[in-house]
Amino acid sequence: MTLVSKKQWLVFALITALSIIGYRIFFYRPSVMVTTVRNQTIQGEIHGPGTVQSKIPVSVSAKITGIVQKLYVDQGHMVTQGSVLAELDSAELAARLEAARSATARARQDVEKAKASTAKAQANLLLAQSNYKRDREVFKKGYISRAYFDVTQAQLQVAHSEYTEALKAQDAAVAMLAQAEAEEQATKATLDFARIYAPMDGLITSRRAEIGDTITPGRPIFNMVDLNSIWVAAWIDQALIANLNADQTAAIRLRSGRQFKGRIARINKEADTVTRELEVDVLFEQLPEPLVIGEEADVVITPEAVQCLAVPRSAVLTRDGTTGVFVVEQSRAAFRKISLGPYGKTMAGVTTGLAEGDLVIVSPGDITDHKKIKPVEQKP
Repeated sequence: MTLVSKKQWLVFALITALSIIGYRIFFYRPSVMVTTVRNQTIQGEIHGPGTVQSKIPVSVSAKITGIVQKLYVDQGHMVTQGSVLAELDSAELAARLEAARSATARARQDVEKAKASTAKAQANLLLAQSNYKRDREVFKKGYISRAYFDVTQAQLQVAHSEYTEALKAQDAAVAMLAQAEAEEQATKATLDFARIYAPMDGLITSRRAEIGDTITPGRPIFNMVDLNSIWVAAWIDQALIANLNADQTAAIRLRSGRQFKGRIARINKEADTVTRELEVDVLFEQLPEPLVIGEEADVVITPEAVQCLAVPRSAVLTRDGTTGVFVVEQSRAAFRKISLGPYGKTMAGVTTGLAEGDLVIVSPGDITDHKKIKPVEQKP
């Protein structure tokens, strides 16, 4: 092959490559499957993963530091409010209570002695006052000397001083008795804290301590739940929340394969800003047996069937936090924001953003805004 021929072939290859590139850029339109938006009857079905939880979980702990001496219940046991669950070693506390009671008894005796002394001092004061009045009258008439009257006056002052001191001693004894009684009550209350009581009726779900363990205030000994408020805390896409209402029926399937009926008890008012999901609590109509707190579950909520515009679920996507679909506008893909209604198994209801007859791309994949496309109508 001559040099001229080689150059011709290179030129031809370059022209061919440029032609292909130009065609791809300016004329090629990839075929995409589209469907026409129509009114349909949608039987919504909303799925959400969750876990079995209790509305009122309680950690039972001690109020004082101590060593576990007795355990009366274990996980799986039903308990009633006020029943004794465990006891801490109380020998030292019992000894302190006896000492406090002895101190209270001594304080009561001291009060009685102080009251007797006060009564005696009061009687002496009354006698001294009487003697003073009598001697003052006779002194005025000159029947007794000044020295004799001065003795009577001094006796009155001594009696008054002794009575004042007796009152102070009595008040001090009463204060000591009050302090001793308070210490006795405090010691008795501390001794009562050595017993751990059930704060409510419920089920013990776990035991966190063994006999001989040293327990500090706040450290859980048992975990328990209220059986009247067991539900599945399910996470639902916030875009579907408009289709949910309290008391709606739901189906619950546990990871163990067991299935139960339930109803929506509560719809939380704060969504997760990362997952854009909302917690919906579905109450069991009949409790699982055995009950496993924390077991994984799947919740299916079936709203009432409604007539509305519908698109395939595969057409719905989220871009930058906005839910929408790609529609066909002048042979180009255009992203359009929508509001979802009921969610069926294959179709999703649309409340705003689309009109009947719009062409929607069934599976957008890597389609971008304003991309040229060749729509191909999906067969019904």
